[in-house]
Amino acid sequence: MPNATWIDSGKTDAPTKTDLALGWIKRNRETVIGLVVIILAVGIFGIYFYIHYRDLRETAWKNLFIAQQTGYGGNAPQAQTMLTDVETTYAKTTAAPYATLTKGDLLFEDGKFAEAAGQYAKLTAGPANLAPFALYNLGKCKEAQGDLAGAQAQYADMLAKHPEHFMAPEAHYALGYTQDLAGAKDLAKTTYEKIVLLYPDTSWATQAKARLTAGEQKAPVKK
Repeated sequence: MPNATWIDSGKTDAPTKTDLALGWIKRNRETVIGLVVIILAVGIFGIYFYIHYRDLRETAWKNLFIAQQTGYGGNAPQAQTMLTDVETTYAKTTAAPYATLTKGDLLFEDGKFAEAAGQYAKLTAGPANLAPFALYNLGKCKEAQGDLAGAQAQYADMLAKHPEHFMAPEAHYALGYTQDLAGAKDLAKTTYEKIVLLYPDTSWATQAKARLTAGEQKAPVKK
């Protein structure tokens, strides 16, 4: 049944949804104006924050690039300061974890393996695209420090969590190599054979075959 307001207007046809909506707006004008103002304000602030974050992100990546160029150009101490600034000032951007990874790489190149491991450890749980590198690099740090058991554990952890990663063949080889160095010849042989089976057309398979051949040549002749 048409409402009283519609009948009082002198119209006899049933009101349409549009008519009802317009009638509600007229009766609640202040509420509607308030809602429109809020929606406009949210839209304006959304656009502002999007532009602000975009500019912030671009600045972060620019500063990261400059820091990397500084570090790989030979001035590691200054680069570390610049990278720390990216981590803290632009912590909410995607550039920040790359700054951490770069800090680890520069420390590793400088022979500061324990400090490099500290940086890599920050990334092992994420972001997902950097975690495999962090896990593998932690293994390299332990290997460089002579902790062969620790290195094997890291390589095995990386392979367990990221078996399809493009660095998996290299991690397999690093695992086999450290097993070899630790004297676990049978484990190393198994790992090298797995590389040849899983990645037959790679340079890692070629190196694994060479290791297997060398192992056979060194093996004592059974009488």
